[in-house]
Amino acid sequence: MKLDITLKDIIALVKELPETYLEETYEKLTEIKRKSDDEKESHEQNCPRCGSVHVVRNGKNGGKQMYLCRDCKKCFTETATAAVSRSHSSATVWKQVISDTVDGIPIDQTANSLDLHHETVFNMRHKILYCVEQSLVAKPTALIGVCETDETYVLESEKGKKFPENHHRTPRKHGAKASKAGISNEYVCVCTSVTGENGKVAIAVNRASPDSQEILDVFGERVNENTVILCDGKQSYNILDDKCTIAVAKRINKVNGFHSFIKEKLEGMRGVATIYLNRYNALFSMAYSADKSVVVNGIFELMFSRNNSFNTIAHTQSSNLLEI
Repeated sequence: MKLDITLKDIIALVKELPETYLEETYEKLTEIKRKSDDEKESHEQNCPRCGSVHVVRNGKNGGKQMYLCRDCKKCFTETATAAVSRSHSSATVWKQVISDTVDGIPIDQTANSLDLHHETVFNMRHKILYCVEQSLVAKPTALIGVCETDETYVLESEKGKKFPENHHRTPRKHGAKASKAGISNEYVCVCTSVTGENGKVAIAVNRASPDSQEILDVFGERVNENTVILCDGKQSYNILDDKCTIAVAKRINKVNGFHSFIKEKLEGMRGVATIYLNRYNALFSMAYSADKSVVVNGIFELMFSRNNSFNTIAHTQSSNLLEI
């Protein structure tokens, strides 16, 4: 039976070893690492530029094996063009950070357990979130069959930002409530839908209640004539009348369960900055009611696939942010 062991489990175990066993442990781990490197180097590589298999090893750069294509003369690494290209962290470390991201583990906790700097884990986490979000942008979830659709509202957050003197509001402490009762412009609207085929959509569009155009922007290209939207009767959904069937339902428990999941995750992370909210919404859409190992492995494959998804840290932290 395969054990569910994580990198953090191994690190924690090593920390508890008596000093007399450290040398033996180091030798064993070094032997395993050497065996892993030999197996990796024996795998056939193909050139990311021309696809040729006429590839030879071409030394190492920063500890990473380099390869040279005999046909197009391109030099590349095993992860060339992947989202993790140029990363100094191993695949094992990346998988642990992905797992902690799915679980909503605080960045400092992940950094401490893996002996990494806070900023390093922050950058890795946002590369993961950006990659997940872009995968859903490239292949939007189609709303097929009967779909429960509704909105949920989360408190706007400027977490991590220093306010200027003339800012429109004063800073809030973690866990604080809005200054106004009810739904106001202090809340961000997240339009959501859950399909009978377990597809999920969660996209933040505006402050307060969404108008018809925002409903159309979120759902218009995802529905078709065979789609049935079950909603609470909000008039804004009527704009979808010519694209699908709109029906009013008193109980939409599936989508409400999704709302609870989103809010539980955000509360566990003590909120997220609103500019990054849709990246987390993409992750929530992937993780809700799904097997964690399947989600983690799917994101891992996405990050390590040579799919031209590489972006610099600066690009990841400045592109496609939610500005409302």
